[in-house]
Amino acid sequence: MRFIKVFLALVFGVVLQVGTAMAASNTINLAYNPSTGNILGFIAIDKGFAKEEGFDINLVPFSNSTDALSALRAEKIDIAVSFGTAAPLTFVTKGADFTIFAGYVSGGMPVYAKPDFKYEGMKSFVSKKVAVPRMYTPDIVWRGAMMRAGYDPSKDCEIMEFKKPSEVLAAVKSGKADVGVGTNSTYLQSVASGLKTLTWTNDLDPMHVCCRPVANTKWIKSNPKLVKAFIRAWIRAEDVLINNPEYCVTLNMKYMQLDEENSRTMLQKTNQVFESDPKTNGVRYMWELLGKLKYADTAGIDINDHINSSIYKEALDELRSEYPNNKNFKMFEERYKKYNN
Repeated sequence: MRFIKVFLALVFGVVLQVGTAMAASNTINLAYNPSTGNILGFIAIDKGFAKEEGFDINLVPFSNSTDALSALRAEKIDIAVSFGTAAPLTFVTKGADFTIFAGYVSGGMPVYAKPDFKYEGMKSFVSKKVAVPRMYTPDIVWRGAMMRAGYDPSKDCEIMEFKKPSEVLAAVKSGKADVGVGTNSTYLQSVASGLKTLTWTNDLDPMHVCCRPVANTKWIKSNPKLVKAFIRAWIRAEDVLINNPEYCVTLNMKYMQLDEENSRTMLQKTNQVFESDPKTNGVRYMWELLGKLKYADTAGIDINDHINSSIYKEALDELRSEYPNNKNFKMFEERYKKYNN
């Protein structure tokens, strides 16, 4: 009898361990910047899309891209969603086996200065002290715009590099820098500090993409069903963002602890374009820009090995079949053809 009890206890223990492992495998540890937000993730949680698709989201906050992507590379998190395009691609040049597999934000990054700064295009930055957040997408976009205007930003400007966007903001506020190439995470603070937005990154370069969901390639290959489930929830969340923007303003207030005015500003008045599509054309464009600027050594790396749009397409095809009358899903289908050719 004692043998039977011990045997059953062992069996129960094994079952419990397996069950726990399965539960853990269906929880996605999702890194995001709490100052930037993660509206598609917030919707996926609040509307129950993640649960319906068979997984849970554990939000993990990081204040800067380097720390978030280092944690991703160390497999401490599963997906990073709001840390630009330039940073993950730069990590790839340093040996990280990351894959971009969906989309989130394009544009919406401000370039700001004190109110008396006179802005007349890219020439206005010549001979100025320009603070930039190293390895952030707006840094690449601004440098690329300077290059296209015929300038060498490293020679024609005094570039001051910082690890965090908050440090860029502080440099401009204190007068140490004339201009700050900022991020959406510091936009509200820049306005509150009396700075003015000179231009936006998608005005400087309409082709650029920013925050992309990125994961370790082996994690994606090991969890194809989970990744597709995540993308399905992501796409459904964008549908809600389009159809019910007021709900999303309220949701942003809840998760980001903002008042209504600031929540609305962050979502609707910062030139950000929220799209779940991976926009692989834009990712390749950013990769080429990294090389042209000599910002990172892209030689010998096929960026297509670090982009996966097929799972997104499969998820979208399923949703189109399940919701044939959904106009947004139909639009997403046409958009995919444009963004990923």
